[in-house]
Amino acid sequence: MEQVPHDYNETIDMEHVADSALEEINTGSIVQGEIVTIDNDYVYVNVGTKSDGRVPLEEFHDKPEVGNLVDVMLKNKRLVDGMYQFSKKAADSEKRWQEFYHEYKEGQTLIDGKIISSINKGKLVDCNGLTAFLPFSLTADLKSKTESNGDYAFKIKSIDEKKKTFIVSRKDYLDEEHEKKWENLTASYNAGDVIRGKVVKFVEFGAFIEVEGIDALLHRNDMTWKKVFKQRKILKLGEERDFKILDINRSEGKISLGLKQLTEDPWLKIDETYSVDDVVKGEAVTVTNFGAFIEIGNDIEGYLGRDDISWVRNNINVKDIIIKGDELELKILEIDKDERKLTLGLKQLTPNPWDTIEERFPVGSTHKKQIKKIVKFGIFVELEDDIDGLVHSSDISWDEAARDLNSLYKVGNEVEFKILDVNKEKMQIACGIKQLTRSPWELISEKYKPRTRVDGVVSGITQFGLFIKLEDNVEGLVHISEISRKRIENLEDHFTVGEPINAVVLGVDVDKKRLSLSIKNYEIASEKEELDRIMKEASPSKVTLGDFVDLKLEE
Repeated sequence: MEQVPHDYNETIDMEHVADSALEEINTGSIVQGEIVTIDNDYVYVNVGTKSDGRVPLEEFHDKPEVGNLVDVMLKNKRLVDGMYQFSKKAADSEKRWQEFYHEYKEGQTLIDGKIISSINKGKLVDCNGLTAFLPFSLTADLKSKTESNGDYAFKIKSIDEKKKTFIVSRKDYLDEEHEKKWENLTASYNAGDVIRGKVVKFVEFGAFIEVEGIDALLHRNDMTWKKVFKQRKILKLGEERDFKILDINRSEGKISLGLKQLTEDPWLKIDETYSVDDVVKGEAVTVTNFGAFIEIGNDIEGYLGRDDISWVRNNINVKDIIIKGDELELKILEIDKDERKLTLGLKQLTPNPWDTIEERFPVGSTHKKQIKKIVKFGIFVELEDDIDGLVHSSDISWDEAARDLNSLYKVGNEVEFKILDVNKEKMQIACGIKQLTRSPWELISEKYKPRTRVDGVVSGITQFGLFIKLEDNVEGLVHISEISRKRIENLEDHFTVGEPINAVVLGVDVDKKRLSLSIKNYEIASEKEELDRIMKEASPSKVTLGDFVDLKLEE
């Protein structure tokens, strides 16, 4: 029979002794062991067996020392490197689970935890060593959180005792907390009470104020008695101050707050403070292109429209005149207590220069001023500060060809002109340069009186008549009806350009610059003169019928 090696028998004996010592320790059981030695990877513990067990050093949060007692869990009864494998981490987790489960059974439904990661359908939460699942539908205010250093409170929704897992809800916790805070608040406060609150959020229609842990609404209409303002000028985010409770809607769980209600409405006694025509000082708090809102004190704001800024400037851009923050002196024009409107004026503090404009610039007077602006239709001359006169292009020169304004005039040059018209209602003054001299057509009307005989040449032939150029390059028109007593269908068949013509002046229209001539009247006048000559040369008894026939034939 083969001899069994001595060391093999000893090994069997040692395992037998160790197994017998572990018969009462089951896998997953927690036992207390004493640390006997430590190396770079493991902590070795004596749990009462012949062979020591070992625990990975990384499972110790605090540095272990020899002699310390530590709770460990047997992972399995199989020897590795001649030793049993224990776990401190598993033991701690199991103890934490037992404590947690016991507390839950005793009625503890709340737990604190840190979010450690996001997984499919939810997040994982570390609850002091235990990992809980937080479904996305129950994350509430933690939906965007991926990891967190701080602890958050949760409500335990359900526990799987066999799997030792549980589900938590942030939403249920917040709902219960909100309900408790709501009950405490509604039991302690009523509408009309003053409560301390903190500004937590701005929205378009107001701000949310946290009071006693509950978000209440402060509508922008209840922030100030002012009509125009910026919310962030009234309140600061994070600011704490007093508010008045306007309404507690218990059925809907809503609270309305007011800030302006802490002070008396200044419009109630505005008649005691201000009157129409009062001169007040104020600060421009809001400026637009069309007007400015001026705060004159005690939460009273007035409106200064652009039409009440200047007597002499129309359609101004108010932003070019007034800057936000400007201190202004103004006159109260109107107080509408019912509509809570106050109208202010700036120009009313000074006389209207247009009331006396005709005294300084009477129609017909002549002045010499600088050119302020040149435009297509004329030039503007500066009569006074912000009062301009317009010299229309038609009033520049009697010569219609001389209308190239930019070649004739330059901004800043002085020009002499005459006042033609003053319209105070429209704040317009018409001026003229050509009116400083007589119109050439006035001279023409004086030279060419009606029935004056003139000589000229045909300068143009049209369907409606002939243009005749007289001396001094003056051109007159012989209308087709004034050409002959005979009917003429086509003038070009009877006249040519350059042909000498004798005519009679019918009249001169100075305004329309028109000289009217008549060839027909010239011929009639010539016949009459010829008849008068014949009658003078012979006595009536010697004039025969043949003389008249000859005269008629000459026509």
